[in-house]
Amino acid sequence: MVMALHAAGLRVGMDVVYNHTTASGHGEESVLDRIVPGYYHRLDAAGSVTNSTCCDNTATEHRMMARLMSDSVLTWARDYKISSFRFDIMGHQPRSVREAMQAPVKATLGRDVLFVGEGWNFGEVANGARFVQASLYSLNGSGIGTGTGTFNPYLRDAVRGGGCCDSGNALIGNQGWINGLHFDPNALGGSRSRTDLMWQADVIKAGLAGSIRSFPLTTHWNANLTLEQMSSGGSPVGYVTEPGEVVNYVENHDNLTLFDNNAFKLPAGTSREDRARVQMLGAALVALSPGVPYFHAGMDTLRSKSLDRNSYDAGDWFNRLDWTNADNAFGGGLPMASDNESSWTLMRPVLQSSGIKPAPGDIAWARDTFRDLLKIRASTTLLRLRSAEDIKARLRFLNTGSAQVPTVVADRIDGNGYPGAGFKELVHLINTDKVPQTVSDASLSGKPYVPHPVHRAAGAADVRAREAVWEAGSGSFTVPARSAVVFVGE
Repeated sequence: MVMALHAAGLRVGMDVVYNHTTASGHGEESVLDRIVPGYYHRLDAAGSVTNSTCCDNTATEHRMMARLMSDSVLTWARDYKISSFRFDIMGHQPRSVREAMQAPVKATLGRDVLFVGEGWNFGEVANGARFVQASLYSLNGSGIGTGTGTFNPYLRDAVRGGGCCDSGNALIGNQGWINGLHFDPNALGGSRSRTDLMWQADVIKAGLAGSIRSFPLTTHWNANLTLEQMSSGGSPVGYVTEPGEVVNYVENHDNLTLFDNNAFKLPAGTSREDRARVQMLGAALVALSPGVPYFHAGMDTLRSKSLDRNSYDAGDWFNRLDWTNADNAFGGGLPMASDNESSWTLMRPVLQSSGIKPAPGDIAWARDTFRDLLKIRASTTLLRLRSAEDIKARLRFLNTGSAQVPTVVADRIDGNGYPGAGFKELVHLINTDKVPQTVSDASLSGKPYVPHPVHRAAGAADVRAREAVWEAGSGSFTVPARSAVVFVGE
């Protein structure tokens, strides 16, 4: 399979789960305890196997469990030519083990192999209780290229709304920046304020700055803070030292797809066209951010799992991808009871709605718009700034502070002298509102900005983006409703 994918011009990443096994002890499916009983799993004070990760936790702090992980990764990379690895619940592993794994892989292959993982901080190892973790907050500083990228929950939740484990009415009421928070409330979202919306815009700006701890930002309350001084739930939204250490995403195999998330959160009367547009706003926020961009399979074709929030055991009916792009699988029936039954009463009317499921034309538009976003990202190194110093020196946000238009995020990137920039300057703007919005910056007055060549191309997918206007005399950009637009200075 890997050889065939390589022949098709693709690299192959592998999802690896070393933090737990399905069984331990004398269980029928137990493996490691048959080698050395009581060694490979992490025990609590009473001698019982811990299971904070949902199954029986392995003790990767033990030398031979760490070696099992390291040796097998080397085997997959060397013998099967796997190009990258995504580590499940990586925060349950020691940072020292994570860093030690990379040297033998690079020495054997003669190149870096990308490591990314879930740096969640919880359970019996939380806050360094047993070792310095490979977690969101303690892994930063592990370097560029040889470091490990951690998934960014702050950008994800600000974009989508709510959190990973919402249930009940929170699935609907916890709207995010792209699906209506304050500016387009749904039936349960009317209590959210403009201040809430501006805070989420600030968090999104942090993601667009690579989540660099030392990056300065003017907040919506007019404070000048570094990103590590901005707190979400008591934790800093800026948590990495270098951009290679952050993985930006808005959808993954765990939890609802973005389309299903928006099926709950967008007001019931939202059109199919606007649902596709909202999906592509989420994609744009990832594509235009420094760091490692991460896109779940099918995000570009409005993938649904019929509201299944945990489909690992749900089979092809809920996990299928239609490669003809005729159907996105929404409305295939109520998902399995195991992780969804408590929300069935909320799911039924959503799944039965006649106005949510996209037509083939909506799917095709999203697919082509997504491809244009990838072309824009690939066209310039300004959207792939390599270091924190590059980001701090070249990126500046427009539309900040208490007077900001809270439904628009915008920044300017200086391309002068930067290898591979291709443009003297780049400005990108994302308007999540249902109406056009204008933002101004007098310091940009007189500059000769034009839409990015991808927008100007004859076959550009999002023709609405061409309606964006730059007024050099006033230093003003007008951005169409629910659009992502890139201007360049050539």
